[in-house]
Amino acid sequence: MSYTNIKLNISNEQKNKIKNALNSGADNITIKLKHEDLTGDDTIALTKTQINKLKKAYESSKGTTITMSKAQIKFNMKIEGGFLPLLAGLAAKAIPFITGTVLPALGVGALSGLAS
Repeated sequence: MSYTNIKLNISNEQKNKIKNALNSGADNITIKLKHEDLTGDDTIALTKTQINKLKKAYESSKGTTITMSKAQIKFNMKIEGGFLPLLAGLAAKAIPFITGTVLPALGVGALSGLAS
């Protein structure tokens, strides 16, 4: 599948939805875009069909909905300058915080120390 990088406006609410879908391993993600969201600073890789759908919505001054497949989400994770790698990075940074603060409080830190 061939993708082209497009700049859109993805709201913080939508970014949280995408982050939650990434963390849960969802098969696809659906994003609703208003007409004013069809231009912006968030880079996302879309298919030719998705781009044509955006173009048609933009020309008719309407919004549209985009559904991204799991494969497309994985591709977007590799885009330099895109927002999906940033979301994944935020999720990855939360894991050391959880293991460094929550797990020791539960006594898991002592068990891992015994194992080594």
